[in-house]
Amino acid sequence: MKNIKYFSIFFLAVLAMSTASARHENYKTKPKCPTPCSCDIPKPPEASAYNQSARVGVCKAKDAFVTGSFIYWEALEQGFYLVLLRDNSSTPTRQQAININYTFDPGFKVGLGYNLKYDDWTTYVEYTHFHSKNSFSKTRPSWATSQTIYWFEPNTLANEYRADLKIELDILDLELSRSEYRGKKLIFSPFWGVKGGFIDQSFSFRAIFNSSSLSNTIKSDSWLIGPRIGVYTKWLLGKGFSLNGKAAGSLSYQKFHNMSASFQNMKIDNDFVVSPIVEMLLGFKWESYFDKNYWHFDIFAGYELQVLWNQNMIIKERIFAANVNVDSEQLTLHGLNITAKFDF
Repeated sequence: MKNIKYFSIFFLAVLAMSTASARHENYKTKPKCPTPCSCDIPKPPEASAYNQSARVGVCKAKDAFVTGSFIYWEALEQGFYLVLLRDNSSTPTRQQAININYTFDPGFKVGLGYNLKYDDWTTYVEYTHFHSKNSFSKTRPSWATSQTIYWFEPNTLANEYRADLKIELDILDLELSRSEYRGKKLIFSPFWGVKGGFIDQSFSFRAIFNSSSLSNTIKSDSWLIGPRIGVYTKWLLGKGFSLNGKAAGSLSYQKFHNMSASFQNMKIDNDFVVSPIVEMLLGFKWESYFDKNYWHFDIFAGYELQVLWNQNMIIKERIFAANVNVDSEQLTLHGLNITAKFDF
């Protein structure tokens, strides 16, 4: 009877210890976050692959992303020759052509994108805001006894020359793209879309004399729209780093209007052109998933170049004033681009 009693106590003790141990194991393996805790990061192909989707995939994604860019560009526009100085009007032995100086100015871009379910296509719209102002002044050197001013014809020799050039761009780009592998470490994202927006310009030139001054202010406004095509490239370097590039081109129908010159109150009729635009971008990017792969962030820094043909319609005033034929010149934008992208 006593043995049965001891055996019962021993059995109950073992049962209690087993139950406590099981509860402890269950407690240790209980997840600390709702199932599933996270999603797997999309893996690159183990062998060379073509057309496999390479876009970002976050856990429980809204399939959307936003971008923001800081740009620091220089706007270079051909055709703004200001004045030609000579030491003698008939047989000069020394001459100097004065052109406007250009400076870098800040701007920004903002974008919004959405990843479509259909075949892993992505839509993206981006707005670019860049307003540039260049100011220039030059005192006539003592050796210069003759001048040719391209924007009007004063009767007397000026002591100082001043110029201001404003260029304002507000551009909207709409893209449809697909990001895909072209090997194990190379990603292509071909895209096509539409480019549109406004480009407004204003140029002012002033000649300062002993007791007076003479000036001319010329304005040109325009809007443009046209098809755009290009490709993004991405070379994976490891540890989240990559070398990124972009090449794009567009052909825009552009209308120039509100063209006028204050000197002699000149009005210029509207003009219409088809303007090619070339874009290039090259730089490095770092990216990472975080918070159990629910978010994705990347940051890019690089050099950007855009060339827009047929933009300097301001020199049309020179064509009429001097009775010479001068082609409209190109506008070149180049400089720093720092872009951050957030996927959610």
